[in-house]
Amino acid sequence: QVASSLVRKFEHFPPAILRALGQVAVGLSISDIENSINDKDLEASIPALGEVRGWNADQSSAIINKLLSSGYQIPDGQSLAKLGSLVAGLNSSTLRSLSPEVILEAIKLPEFVQ
Repeated sequence: QVASSLVRKFEHFPPAILRALGQVAVGLSISDIENSINDKDLEASIPALGEVRGWNADQSSAIINKLLSSGYQIPDGQSLAKLGSLVAGLNSSTLRSLSPEVILEAIKLPEFVQ
């Protein structure tokens, strides 16, 4: 609740604000994710958002779906690992569409395993 009330203070979420929010970004609503973060800013904020713990399934799915619909690609294990905690938002069909090499590369990366 505290995180939600803090993020309500902002109307737009450029990368600098998302980075500064850190763990408090978990208070972003689905509406914030879909309407208050533009596609370019969302992609630029992946490293910061991927470090946030405690996303619920709807939040991580909304972030991933917005990324994928804006053209974000997962061509290698680094791209998959970069998603961090957001990887939980990948649906099963997206995961199945990734090549085995992408998964194998990702699981060798310490940041992904965490």
